[in-house]
Amino acid sequence: MYKYLNFVSLNWMGLLFGAILMATSSFGQTYFVALYSDSFRGFFSLSDGELGAIYAVATLLSALTLPWVGHLIDRVSLFHYTLFVAIGLVLASLVTALSVGIITLGIGFYLLRLCGQGLMVHTAMTATARKFPFDAGKALGVIALGLALAQALMPLVAVGMIDAIGWRRAWIVNALVVAAIIAFALMLLPTTISIQKNESNTITVPPIALRLWRDPRILLTLPIVLASPFITTGFFFHQARLSEEMSWNIAWVAGWFVAYALTQALSLIVSGPLLDRYGPVRILPFFMAPQGIAMVAVYLSSSIWIAPLYLILTGISSAVASTLSTALWMQLYGQGQLGRIRSLVGAWSVVASGASPVIMGVLIDQGITLRLQALGCLAFILIASFLSTKAAFLGRLDHPN
Repeated sequence: MYKYLNFVSLNWMGLLFGAILMATSSFGQTYFVALYSDSFRGFFSLSDGELGAIYAVATLLSALTLPWVGHLIDRVSLFHYTLFVAIGLVLASLVTALSVGIITLGIGFYLLRLCGQGLMVHTAMTATARKFPFDAGKALGVIALGLALAQALMPLVAVGMIDAIGWRRAWIVNALVVAAIIAFALMLLPTTISIQKNESNTITVPPIALRLWRDPRILLTLPIVLASPFITTGFFFHQARLSEEMSWNIAWVAGWFVAYALTQALSLIVSGPLLDRYGPVRILPFFMAPQGIAMVAVYLSSSIWIAPLYLILTGISSAVASTLSTALWMQLYGQGQLGRIRSLVGAWSVVASGASPVIMGVLIDQGITLRLQALGCLAFILIASFLSTKAAFLGRLDHPN
């Protein structure tokens, strides 16, 4: 713990920069946008399915754009790239605030998803992993606390603003907040970025012609990397339906989201040093075990105490998932093309998180309850974990130390 605190105290400016960007990504995260869903449905006269379809299309288009824009972080300065992403998120908030129809609302969703969940997280993770290549686990865990804190506080603030000033003015305020926060974050950047050195380690930069989608390590890893965003987003998006199925009071479930956020924060602090000590390829096959247990619990029992158990276990896996993949790409491929690799895989993560509410919603419409879907999610976790053991084996062959 002393070494952990010493690491944070020595590098607080760089870590705070990443944490601020992670928190700011909330403006494009599903959990935050969903808070405005009642307002969107009411004003634009949309059904749940219609609003979900617009959101899904916008998410898919943002995922297709992400690799093209994300790789530019390898070519331009971090200051200018962050400024570009921030301007995009401010514009996204303003477009959403001024939407007059489903087309402009869809454009707002597209920009929110691209610049918020996509590029803001991409910038924070890539910059942090590059700056601290030999302490990537700890560093990524620390900055992810920014998102965990935002998840605990921002829903209450957003709901309060909607009630007080209406959803349009709330999004204008969101735009101003993004501009102010990122302006402060940019002040934390030094004029030159120093990279952590370690003479006993080297980082291999892959050739530019690397064909990622022919690399078995990528193919075998993707299912388990995508499992967390797919399952977590889908169940959170349909949390009201889950509460109805389980006969839970929605206020009871909402209250336990604080425990989810606290669990995430604690898990991020604990998992960072573990990633640095054992390496992401060794942890990869096991990090979804808590969420798998959560799915078993949801399927087997409707007790009110399953709600906090499900949220706490989900928080553990979500916390590790938020940092593990970036550390994994850093270990397997080095920092030379980290932006390119993260943007490609990040695009699939955005697709997974955007597709799951639609897929789960269609299954619900067909009479397949979320409890049954939890069993399907468990099966997927088990298969993906098994495949990742093969990827972990290949990773240890390439990096025997």
